[in-house]
Amino acid sequence: MAQDAKEEKPPEAPEEIAKLHKYKGDADRNPRDIFWELAAQYMEKKDIAELAKDNSSRREALVNIGATVLTEEERIYRVKMGKAKLAEFVMEMVLQGGWEDTLERLMENLYERRRGPNLNMMIAFGNAVSKNEALAGWVKKLLAEGRPPEPLLAYISHLGDRGLVAALKEQLIFIAKSEINEPQLYALEALAPLVKEDAAVKKVFIDLMDDWDMRAKKVVLESLSGMQDADIGKKAVASYVYEFDPHAKSMLKEIIRNNKEAAKGEMGKYMGKYNEKVNKELMALAESIYGKKEAGTMFGAKKEGGSGEKENGKGSEGGAGQEEKNKSGSGNQGAGKEEEAPKEFP
Repeated sequence: MAQDAKEEKPPEAPEEIAKLHKYKGDADRNPRDIFWELAAQYMEKKDIAELAKDNSSRREALVNIGATVLTEEERIYRVKMGKAKLAEFVMEMVLQGGWEDTLERLMENLYERRRGPNLNMMIAFGNAVSKNEALAGWVKKLLAEGRPPEPLLAYISHLGDRGLVAALKEQLIFIAKSEINEPQLYALEALAPLVKEDAAVKKVFIDLMDDWDMRAKKVVLESLSGMQDADIGKKAVASYVYEFDPHAKSMLKEIIRNNKEAAKGEMGKYMGKYNEKVNKELMALAESIYGKKEAGTMFGAKKEGGSGEKENGKGSEGGAGQEEKNKSGSGNQGAGKEEEAPKEFP
């Protein structure tokens, strides 16, 4: 009599297949299980490169899980570890897996414009930059591709790693000159520590002293304040004339004060050229920096120089022409007074 089908035992799996059971097919494994398996290996100080590379097809899911877990409470972690260690592991997982194309996603998932970068990930990013040269190369490529990612720039800016900024200087300068809003702001903040020692960075900051974005301008002026440089002093005078923001004007005034010798000649070019309100502002600025006597001399020298040019250009109306009028008695006292250079600001 045949054995009942319900009692029939399934055939045993071949030994070779049984050994491969631990390498269960990717389609059958939960990405979270793989993530925590990687985390456990990392905490046991085991090499995670092989397992990470074996799961490269799931790299985006694993990176998303890592970012999500970093925002969850530690008590629900399957592996006992703090958030700082978890962030370190997630960054190492990306590096060991060679998942260059997930770096931007990781930074984006752990960045909010209002709050800035995730602190634990920023520390992990900084440690990884100092230990892994490849990471700086990944970042450089991301900054050079089309519109630079704001989250990545935020991490670079907040990290303040001079070595990394120096390596990315060319890309950051381009972004500071060509972008607006947050990308430009973060690029300027990142470059600021180099402004006193790098001529190319200094030139960009000088060019942006009159930038339309007040936040960017504030970073620029604060970075240049205290520096003694003729080009900075001259540009400060030119910017002061057109500046409307009181705080920016105050910073420009301090920059001019720190570079008053270089600024003096530049200020003379602008005095008397504008309407009464601007002229009064310039005179008040000159008096506060150089004193009333010297400011009056500067203003008078400007007027005398302008009168001289007029005389040279018109011949009979000035110089000898006036002498002739005086000799013949046709000149009048009122005309003589009008041609005198004013010694005080009108």
